[in-house]
Amino acid sequence: MNSDNPAMPQQPGSYKVMVISDIHLFDMDRISHEGEAWEKRLLLEDKNYAYCAASMEALVQKVKSQNVKYVIVPGDLTKDGEVINHEFAASFFRKMEEAGANVFVINGNHDISNADAKEFTAEGEFPIETATSADFKRIYHDFGYAEAISQETEGLSYSVDMGKDIRLIMLDSNIYNDSKADPHQETAGTLKPSTMAWAKEQCAKAIAEGRTPVGVLHHGLVEHIPNIQTVFLSEFLADNYKEARRELATAGMHIVLTGHNHAQDIASVEEDGKPFYDIQTGSLVTLCPLRYIDIDTEKRTMSLESQVIDQLADGTKLFETLLENSFWGIRRNFMQLIESNLRKMGYAGEKLEATMQMLTTLPVSHDGSYLLLDALADAYLVHRQGDETMTEKVQEVCSILQGYADLTSMTGDTASAQLLLMVKNLYAGLYVDSPSADNTLVISY
Repeated sequence: MNSDNPAMPQQPGSYKVMVISDIHLFDMDRISHEGEAWEKRLLLEDKNYAYCAASMEALVQKVKSQNVKYVIVPGDLTKDGEVINHEFAASFFRKMEEAGANVFVINGNHDISNADAKEFTAEGEFPIETATSADFKRIYHDFGYAEAISQETEGLSYSVDMGKDIRLIMLDSNIYNDSKADPHQETAGTLKPSTMAWAKEQCAKAIAEGRTPVGVLHHGLVEHIPNIQTVFLSEFLADNYKEARRELATAGMHIVLTGHNHAQDIASVEEDGKPFYDIQTGSLVTLCPLRYIDIDTEKRTMSLESQVIDQLADGTKLFETLLENSFWGIRRNFMQLIESNLRKMGYAGEKLEATMQMLTTLPVSHDGSYLLLDALADAYLVHRQGDETMTEKVQEVCSILQGYADLTSMTGDTASAQLLLMVKNLYAGLYVDSPSADNTLVISY
């Protein structure tokens, strides 16, 4: 991923778009964040909230310096749906608009009716006000809803024009009960029948008016980790992603901008005789990536380029700092993922404890210094940055895991052998990329 160069003069009919996602803003000046409960919460996540405000200020400067005309945000605007944090996000979007951009947002799974909307003090964690869909529309009225061509009757979906020949179909793919008193939301998502009917109608109207429909939603519509995501990380795809993708492609939509999985990844499949692109953007609070999309309305092309916020105004080496934080956070997350899947497979008690001990201390290098959890964390970090490649080191880890599986099978312990093969396939699968480049790509619309 590259750093900014001075903006080049734009050709007539062309303009620049910035896509940022999963910004997870947390107003550290207005919400208490101290004590044991806060430290425990951070251990459950791989996010770093300390730099989110400075990162947003850096993005405002990029909007100015790169002459960005549109900023698109595919959800997870807040840590956990706190009204205070939505207001915090809106304050930065206002600065972006003052710098010359139009900002269009849609909600993510964290943003509405979230029971994790809390403050953290020395005494513990305590609920604070979470947003409803009405709050979301009110707070972000000027960032999409005021300019909307159409709004879905239920939920937060809307459509809005971008430039002279694109219509963004902003889709609410989230599951939530829209309650402040008894809030509930899910990590998983879906495109409801009513949303799909509305979206297809919007596609037809856009095409009739000479505009290309481009979808924006939080959950993915194409697998970004082939053969792995549906097994281990299915909640990052809409639960009806195949059917929804097929119907949207038939309706004329072949490009969607997504987030949720905190990875800079572009995946494509063929639908209705054409490529269907799912352009996923990573998270501001994990590795701070963004995407620029240069739209050429004469050639009808989108030129995509990934960048990161490498350094903040105060000299903080942000990418380097977040990379370290993400490694340890992902490592902890893999421990939880492995345990969760073992429980689903029937492991419990001493058997579960012994298996977890074996897997979490398993060396996967010839000198014994590189552990399985280190390898999995490194693999996921590579996936998050995009354009994964199978290196000699990766092949060595796969060979060692295969050797463990073969030796275990020879002892007659087929269950453990199958488990080791499953872990090997998970690890190797993180290095399997779809044919589309992830960070630099030109596509026609």
